[in-house]
Parts: sequence; structure tokens; C-alpha cells
Amino acid sequence: LSSGINAEYGGPQQCLAANENEAIDVLLVTDSLFRSNDIAERQKYVQLVEDVRSYGGTVHIFSSLHVSGEKLGLLSGVAALLRFPMPELEDLTVDSDDSDSD
Repeated sequence: LSSGINAEYGGPQQCLAANENEAIDVLLVTDSLFRSNDIAERQKYVQLVEDVRSYGGTVHIFSSLHVSGEKLGLLSGVAALLRFPMPELEDLTVDSDDSDSD
């Protein structure tokens, strides 16, 4: 399974930061993120998907009605496999996104 992918990260902050560096090789997203009541949040994920595709990354969208989508949803709904290591992503926390949902 060694295909040059060096790291994996889950969480919106990590994925968005990796996207800024065009580091995402494979993006995993649940479809529920595209159905959010928050228009800005929907647009954020649409843009993320478009960005990843534009620089040659692969995007897999999982149905939230399927077991795989349910499990990804429990892990924040978004994850990425990177093209190269980005140790600085380990400093970003997933829980700081929780403040947005209040």
C-alpha cells in the first residue's frame, strides 16, 4: 500500500491547511457537509473539493446513509491523505471547530 502517500489527517482545519499547500492527494468527504444549513460551511467544502480536483487530487464523497459515511461523519466528516508530510498540521486541533457550531 506504499503509494507515496506520507500522512493522513482528519478534521476541517487540518484539511483546509493542507489544501492551502496543495498537499492533498485524496480527500474523503461526507455528503452531509454539502447539505449543511450554514451556507458558508457548504461553500467552504464545495471550494475544498474544487481546489483538490484542480491540482490533480482525488475526491471521494461518501453517503452519510452508508456505514463508511457514518464512520467518517463521526470523525468530523472530512479527512485527507497527503502527498507529502506536513508535521505542522499536528498542532491544529479538531475541537476549535466546535465553537463554530454554537
